[in-house]
Amino acid sequence: MLRLAALALAVARAYCAPDAAKVAEVETAIAATRSKLLAIYGEGVEAALLRQGVEFLDDEHGRGKVVERLLRAFALGDSFVIAVGGMSDVAGHGNLFEESYPNVCNDVLRDVFRTAGINFHVRNMAMGGVPSFPNSVCMEDNFGRDADVVVWDFRMVERDEIKGELYVRQALMQPRAPFVCFKRHNPYLKKFHYAHAEGALHVIDEMKAYNQLNKAKSPGVANDKFCEGACECPGQVRWHAGWKMQRFRGVHMALAYLDLFETAVDHYKQLLAAGSVPPSDHARWVLQPRDREALHAPLVKECKDPFCSATFNCAMTWQPKVGRSLVDLVDPQLGLNGWKMQHPSPRVADITNQGQTKCHYKDEKRSLVGNAKSHWVFFNVPNVQDGGLIGFCGDFQSQKFDEYALIVVNQEEVMDKLTIWLESKTLGIASACFSTTHNVVEGDNVIGFRVTSGDLQISLTHLIWN
Repeated sequence: MLRLAALALAVARAYCAPDAAKVAEVETAIAATRSKLLAIYGEGVEAALLRQGVEFLDDEHGRGKVVERLLRAFALGDSFVIAVGGMSDVAGHGNLFEESYPNVCNDVLRDVFRTAGINFHVRNMAMGGVPSFPNSVCMEDNFGRDADVVVWDFRMVERDEIKGELYVRQALMQPRAPFVCFKRHNPYLKKFHYAHAEGALHVIDEMKAYNQLNKAKSPGVANDKFCEGACECPGQVRWHAGWKMQRFRGVHMALAYLDLFETAVDHYKQLLAAGSVPPSDHARWVLQPRDREALHAPLVKECKDPFCSATFNCAMTWQPKVGRSLVDLVDPQLGLNGWKMQHPSPRVADITNQGQTKCHYKDEKRSLVGNAKSHWVFFNVPNVQDGGLIGFCGDFQSQKFDEYALIVVNQEEVMDKLTIWLESKTLGIASACFSTTHNVVEGDNVIGFRVTSGDLQISLTHLIWN
């Protein structure tokens, strides 16, 4: 670990801030990339058409914050990471995973940012059939602590403002103080005024531009189908996009951030000309997590403590994620003890296997399932803070746990001491989360589950603690 830290420090010291020649090279790369992308949609298509649907709810301040973050990445040779949360369409179902729009956005901008010395990545964390909750309270372990922009794209499976505000708030509280992008201008976004400037809350909605291109019979969107070539990918249903629509969404998003980066490069050029580029250790470049205590109170009354005003550590069975698996926390002395990792049904298992093997899908919704034939399963929960909580999520056939299960925290039963958070139901999942502070201690804790009824089972997907 010390060697890695020393190496990172050496790289940082060796990095040279961009000079005028590098700025010119990046400007050329930006112009060439924009021209290449516009050419996909036919002669005469202008960038202004594809700028439609890009809106900052506080244009004066929000846009400038994203530009400043990109300027920082360019000046320091740092990373710029966009983490995308979404449902099956975003995960690319029906097409190859590589054709999903977050991956397209990543691919078309990679060379520009590489030229600029920026480690750029669009991380596609979408899962089929799920709304934003409960993964939203696991944002660091789900998306990664290095995100600069967190994207909401659950447009086909989520409408309510409770989960929308929860998503925004969890993003605002992440370590790198990321900004928030929505793929649709949901009416409730205007209400969340505290995120408009601070979180640079913005919308990148491709539909107006797409409809104009479609009406004009642009070759870039006409005669769409699933997969650019031949494929046998599951999910080829009418509500999933074809590969040209996926490509357009990726190009539309790429052009939005390319415009912002171009502005950042221009700002850097002005600083360079004035001889006033701050050194790498200047306070301007320091990224500080936002002060959670200063965060405005939730505006949706159902967005309650603790889940709307605190962040959490998580271990999950669902994929994709960057953090721990639920089974990583299973006490090694007893192991799974009759509990099994399984898909909701054999049909889902078959579809998941086909999608992952033939089309490179990354998402999977397995649960850790126990019934009366199983025995105790215990999880070692590390580093719980003083006054913290422990929670769990899953698909529960009954929420009256004391009638069919034993749940203990540090050997004390907690079935009647649980607080329900939120519930999510779609065609793909039914999920609810519960937490307790009873008998929770600072440091390491143990939570255990045992099903006592022969008729019911427990399907666990998340453990949550702070």
